[in-house]
Amino acid sequence: MARSTIADVAKLAGVSQATVSRALRGADNVTERTRQKVEQAADQLNFTLSKNASSLASGKTMRVILLSSGKLNDWFDANVLEGVYEVLDPEGYDVSPAVILGKEEADAYFAQLPKNRNADAIIVSSFQLDGTLQQQLKGIDMPSVGVNIPSASFCDASVEADNFGGMEKAVRLLKSLGHRSIAFAVDYIPTNMVYSTSQRTEAFLEAAEQNGYDEDHIDIVSAEPHERPLPLSELASQLVAQLLSSQRHPTAVCAETDAVAIALVKELRRQHLRVPEDVSVIGFDDANIAVAADLTTIHQDPVELGRMAAAKVLQLLGKPIPTDVHVGALHESLEPTIVLRETTGRSDS
Repeated sequence: MARSTIADVAKLAGVSQATVSRALRGADNVTERTRQKVEQAADQLNFTLSKNASSLASGKTMRVILLSSGKLNDWFDANVLEGVYEVLDPEGYDVSPAVILGKEEADAYFAQLPKNRNADAIIVSSFQLDGTLQQQLKGIDMPSVGVNIPSASFCDASVEADNFGGMEKAVRLLKSLGHRSIAFAVDYIPTNMVYSTSQRTEAFLEAAEQNGYDEDHIDIVSAEPHERPLPLSELASQLVAQLLSSQRHPTAVCAETDAVAIALVKELRRQHLRVPEDVSVIGFDDANIAVAADLTTIHQDPVELGRMAAAKVLQLLGKPIPTDVHVGALHESLEPTIVLRETTGRSDS
């Protein structure tokens, strides 16, 4: 059976093809009676107006880019994508995921973005743009929303989990448990990139100072420089080696993510150290694996962050916002919560 065309719908509805196009695109200059007649004819013929054709007529692509700084199957990125999709798909928008893994890829992506201009808005997740890239983004005149970006300065709107608030709660917990020397474990971060986890290092140091820890009782352990992500087992081996060789002898460690924290727990136990009896460990995320591993962690909700980011996209585009999605100020910060499980305990030192 031949596929129905816009001409078939126009003939059945008794209107022009231009009227069919306007009615199905939701244009204002069509009466409600005509719109209903066209929609009934389209339904009867199983006709759907091409999104590309509609985009050409309206000047809108009905596409939103989600640009992430890690693999799409990572827990955080996958859940942000889910939240963005939940809000934008019912509104007729396609979500176009893209990934950058370093400065060179970021430079190449933004060099092409002005030429393509193939989206109505962009969501940037978990990494900062340098001054040059910020200027390129502003030059495109494309609404931008940040998710867990270290700074809201380059985006028109943003939503984040408060890294400083989360780390303050983690450090305060460790102090209350009697830990006199504490550490923060983080993967290697290139000097030319700034990620949300970069801010957690800064937040840990600030929280430690606020809770009375001096330089002699704080450690930052980081992996050796590398171009591509290390296997978690190798990363944990490097981090634990630094922890055990530290003259400060930390009895508790905060990790940049749950994945790193769980790898640390495994490596500490491989080195015949007990968790939490010898070393307490706190993660950040409260991913599904944290529950399975009984990991004490800082909870954030990336699905909700994605939903809120998508709502801000609609707000910037002047579109109605679904009633079931929270939207407040253009720049919002959500307070993380601490989840107590089995990897933290009192220090005997």
